[in-house]
Amino acid sequence: MKKMILAVVSLLILCFGTGEAADLVVYAALDQETPRQIIKAFKEATGLEAELALQIEQAGTVAARIKTEAKSPRADVFIGGNSSIHAGLASEGFLQPYRSSMIKDAGIDPKFMDSQGTWTGWYLGAMCLHYNTKRFNDEIASKGVKPPATWDDLLNPVYKGEVITSNPATTGSAVIIMATQIFRLGSVDAGFKYIADLHKNVRQYTPGANGSIDLVSRGEAIVGTAWGHDTIARKTRENLPITIVFPKDDGYEIGAGSIVKGCKNLQAAQRFIDFLLTPVPGEINAKIGLRYPVRKGVALPPGVPPFESLHFVNYDQPMVDKNIEAWKKRWAEVTGK
Repeated sequence: MKKMILAVVSLLILCFGTGEAADLVVYAALDQETPRQIIKAFKEATGLEAELALQIEQAGTVAARIKTEAKSPRADVFIGGNSSIHAGLASEGFLQPYRSSMIKDAGIDPKFMDSQGTWTGWYLGAMCLHYNTKRFNDEIASKGVKPPATWDDLLNPVYKGEVITSNPATTGSAVIIMATQIFRLGSVDAGFKYIADLHKNVRQYTPGANGSIDLVSRGEAIVGTAWGHDTIARKTRENLPITIVFPKDDGYEIGAGSIVKGCKNLQAAQRFIDFLLTPVPGEINAKIGLRYPVRKGVALPPGVPPFESLHFVNYDQPMVDKNIEAWKKRWAEVTGK
């Protein structure tokens, strides 16, 4: 009987909480373990209790939740996800500006921050291409085609129906892929011509950035796009049968944190943003998520190429922030998705 009572109590706590208000409520567009460890470290550093009330990797889904709760915000801070998702929230008035003193104190490059303080960059991530090694060797290499190493390689007709990429309506990774084509090809029209040409080869647009990893690993498609850090982590930990390539003129994200406008715990939210820019969260994020910290001096795990070794397109973040909604609409028109 005692065990039964304890089980019921545990279930009630799981479903409804303890009834005790947290000092801070966090929404996260990250893997499960990274925000949990950061919240634990935040308590150790400040004594404040933070609740991870929502964890899902699709940043667009988190942003939509914040919008629906705008009249009575549940979250205090939103962490993870590409800065363009946060910028979209800011442009519609859903975020509370805050510029942390840690930016200057830690010597962090201001280009990783919003000039208006509506979002704070705390990590970086690079896009990658990955392909099913066996399927490529068995089906494509014999045709004299080299392994996919550039964005333009994905347009080869041999990949018709064999490309998996993501949808900008639901994930910031697809926004970065879309913007990368515009910047590397020199104009919006040229970028969207590429997207139209790529669409001819796309088998599926996934709602999340990394939906291609499982599909390509199982051989349901030959090549996909995903976050480099997540793909390296999956390949290493699960011995996936894929090859990873960081293309020239790559796109990268600024992973952001922001404060929700009208939040109930503003001071705690500001302390949390400050904390994100200290070494410990950067170390946690690098160790678990293999993501690059914005501050220097944080060691990366073996197998992760230095950020400086990759070749990036001249990515104009303010231009993306200004045009993101119009570009999403045009992407939908081009792809019919």
